[in-house]
Amino acid sequence: MSLPTSLAAVLLLTATAATSQEIPDGQITSHQDQNNPISAIQTLNVEQNDGLTAADTSATGNNLQVGNVDYDATLYSFQFNKGRITADTHINGTNTGDEDLSLGTPVYATSQAIANYQSGVTNGAHLTADTRQSSTADQVAASTHVTAPNNAIYISGEGDATTVVNHTAYEVTNGRLDSKSWQSSDSEAHSNTSAIVHYSPSPNAYNAMATNNYYGAYSDDRGSQEHDITQTQSAMTQARAEVYAGNVWNMQANAAATGNDVNIQNAGGSMVVTNSQTQAGLVQSQAVIEADEYGQVFATASGIGNSLAAGNNDRYVRIDNNQLSSGGVDVIASFDGNTGWDGYVTADAVGNSAIGYACSSCKADMGVDNTQVNNSDVSATATASVGRGRTIVSTAHATGNSASYYVGN
Repeated sequence: MSLPTSLAAVLLLTATAATSQEIPDGQITSHQDQNNPISAIQTLNVEQNDGLTAADTSATGNNLQVGNVDYDATLYSFQFNKGRITADTHINGTNTGDEDLSLGTPVYATSQAIANYQSGVTNGAHLTADTRQSSTADQVAASTHVTAPNNAIYISGEGDATTVVNHTAYEVTNGRLDSKSWQSSDSEAHSNTSAIVHYSPSPNAYNAMATNNYYGAYSDDRGSQEHDITQTQSAMTQARAEVYAGNVWNMQANAAATGNDVNIQNAGGSMVVTNSQTQAGLVQSQAVIEADEYGQVFATASGIGNSLAAGNNDRYVRIDNNQLSSGGVDVIASFDGNTGWDGYVTADAVGNSAIGYACSSCKADMGVDNTQVNNSDVSATATASVGRGRTIVSTAHATGNSASYYVGN
């Protein structure tokens, strides 16, 4: 597992009904209750389009964005979601003839569903945050479907479905963040992406990502951070990416499901993380590709019950990590090809995963207390069936508890 270099993409997630506040030396108190279903559905029917074809759909229950620049602030946030959240995107190729009419050059389809979203940005100041997020809806779901059995994608194609039940993210620049966060989800998280493509001589990627609880923090300059995080989830977290193709040159299906996820990066200053994660709901991930003719195909599926990644590019690091996985992790990746060249199939399943690091050239002072308990069945299955091809590489890894703490550059 690798650490992303920035949380910019996380902090810029599109959301509805935004609340933004900036208060000098002040207190921000927010209470949001979302009790009814929220849905966003979009359908494009295309017979032939030689330019851009794009559809972007998002649905959010509660959304709070705060910031403080050069003035200290205290945040108290309470977000409760009880309504089903649904985001669906459909792009349908309606060509019925023999010629491969263009579905779009390129084709982009995106769906995003979030129950509770909260972000904070602090610059040259101190932010103290005490936040709670809870979702008791039956499900939060995003789906993206590209259906083109008689159409072609000539330039590039991409379909993404992203679901996060509870989402909290911070960005710190030249300041300090002290955060206490509690996230609880009794909601199922579903993310499904599918594509039927007749012909594509170009790169295609179809991605499904589902997370029940996510907490992230990032500093791009000196920014001391202290976090106390509690995450619990009790319902299924499921991601599926599937592709059915006639003749494709470069195709990817990527599915990733995580019950509880914490990702903290610090560029300088001290970093202290107290993390408690309990995964009681099944985590399931599946990536499927079937192709008649193919150049390169990649079917990749990953599933993690509890995940912690915390790194500091400075000397002082303290991590107290407690993870309990009991809901099960089931990961499947498969490829079925008739005639082609190279196929790669990867399935990776982990009950509890933890990564932590500090800067070695800074004369690191690093202390870790790590407790991981896996009571889950953890399964990774990779299958491949090839009629005639050149290369087939299949990998399956299943791990109960994985921890890596190190000092490096």
